[in-house]
Amino acid sequence: MIHEKDFPGEAVNQAGDEIQSWWDWFDHNSERQDKATALIRALVDCDARDRLPFLEILHDALRAGQPIAPFDSVMAEAALWADWASRAERKAYLLACWRRLKRNDQQAFLEYVAGAA
Repeated sequence: MIHEKDFPGEAVNQAGDEIQSWWDWFDHNSERQDKATALIRALVDCDARDRLPFLEILHDALRAGQPIAPFDSVMAEAALWADWASRAERKAYLLACWRRLKRNDQQAFLEYVAGAA
């Protein structure tokens, strides 16, 4: 337990915030794990012939689909699409775009990404 005499002043508040943040993370992950477990159990309980079609329907319903024409800036629309896209979609579009960039654009992109990291 954290006591003020151990962490005077601001340190107490900071330690308390860090502990609360950890518990929030822990609770959130526990909830996600419980929900994932329930989904897996439901899937296993399905007839084996229905499992893959069911997952395919879910995937199609939840994925972002193709990028749309921008209503905002191109970067804003791309970021919004990427938020909704599945990992497979992001990887596929990234690779397709990469392959179509000229070598100097690829180099500029790599330098930008390395600098941002």
